[in-house]
Amino acid sequence: MAALVLAAVVPATAGADTSDTALLGHSGRWLTDQTGRVITLHGVNLVYKYPPYFPAAGGFGDEDAQYLADNGIDSVRLGFAWSKVEPNPGEYDDDYLAEIVRTQQVLARHGIYSLVDSHQDGFDERVGAGWDGFPDWAAFPDGLPPQPIPGLLAAYALSPAQNRTWANFWADHPASDGVGVQEHYAAMWSRVAERFADDPYVLGYDLINEPWPGITHPDCLLDGCPAMSGTLASFEGKAMTAIRQADPRHILFYEPFLTTDFGAPVAISNPTGDPNAGMSFHDYCLGPIRTCPDNGFDRTRADDTVGVVTEFGATDDRAILGRVTGDLDDRMASWMLWSLTQNQLSDHPQQPPTGPNLVSPGTGIIRPYPRAVAGTPQNWHYDPATATFTLTYTTDPVDPNHALTDTRSEVYLPTADYPNGYQVRADGADVVSAPDAPLLQLRSTRNTVQLTVTRN
Repeated sequence: MAALVLAAVVPATAGADTSDTALLGHSGRWLTDQTGRVITLHGVNLVYKYPPYFPAAGGFGDEDAQYLADNGIDSVRLGFAWSKVEPNPGEYDDDYLAEIVRTQQVLARHGIYSLVDSHQDGFDERVGAGWDGFPDWAAFPDGLPPQPIPGLLAAYALSPAQNRTWANFWADHPASDGVGVQEHYAAMWSRVAERFADDPYVLGYDLINEPWPGITHPDCLLDGCPAMSGTLASFEGKAMTAIRQADPRHILFYEPFLTTDFGAPVAISNPTGDPNAGMSFHDYCLGPIRTCPDNGFDRTRADDTVGVVTEFGATDDRAILGRVTGDLDDRMASWMLWSLTQNQLSDHPQQPPTGPNLVSPGTGIIRPYPRAVAGTPQNWHYDPATATFTLTYTTDPVDPNHALTDTRSEVYLPTADYPNGYQVRADGADVVSAPDAPLLQLRSTRNTVQLTVTRN
């Protein structure tokens, strides 16, 4: 979060807090800061799937981070490729990892949190859909020839080599040095976590992007593969244990199988019982509504742990994006968009990204939301037709054992939605920010606060 001064507006880009006060944790379902406030994140993905597999090579830099911060984006899911971190078994490319760290530091300077993500799509280039992620030396298709099948889901469902490779991965097939591929993966994560352990603007670690069960059984689209949930939990548990050897404090985000992206139930819970762990899940529901996050929220609510929607979108259809973000906001969720530009084309994957290429204004992504609530949120809602934002919260801390040490609540209000300023009705709170500030600040005067913001 940006540093704030009472009765004055400090831009979100004016010097991020580099102390540990910026470190995020969680209390039950809520992300929290060190003062006990509930934090909500609105973010984007930043994943480069082609050589050399890091954002700076595509032109991402300080101006892009400034654009994100200026438009209320306070988090990024920052992807890296295992194949580049560990190009050969037990050999690490620290120069590549340094590039990922440099981008994280650029984001941190603007008060943007990074969720460090081990990203794969279709395992590796040989057996998948042409994208990289996992190293060739960890792929064992048992002699089955790769079949160039266009489309990621088709490659998963129809390629025997793809499915055999995953089956061997889940069986912890030994690499050429005799060490199991899962042990290599866990050790790699420990190496990565060492580089980020001391930075408070690291949200945490996304253990694996969209793991595939390695089967083509259609029931997985319906039941979420509960028969393999133990296998997945064991694998992610190894990575969690390895990360904790290097980093005891950042949040560990485990992911369910890819099939849950489309509405299948989530069968995995916290693999190790780590108290500072949560779930990363995606929302790519099929059908006209294009939203189905209940599967992930049902699981995280039942487990009383934090869940973050770390992918949705992959479209520039404003109606869909507005509908999905509105639905997620009504669920009081933190989320990170997969923008259409993340699906880079192989003939120009490193096209320099400008700010609007990452997040285009008017898509429903740049919208009002409560960045920090000094208490327990009850609900919030934004009506884009009238630019009316409402928020209700109580001043009861979400962790009864952690008294609130910062009693300011903060609501981001985009200038584009309020070009002539805004009116505030705050029942139960005083406004302590300057008139029409992009970051509205409130200090409660009663236990229940009801906020309404309307356009001038």
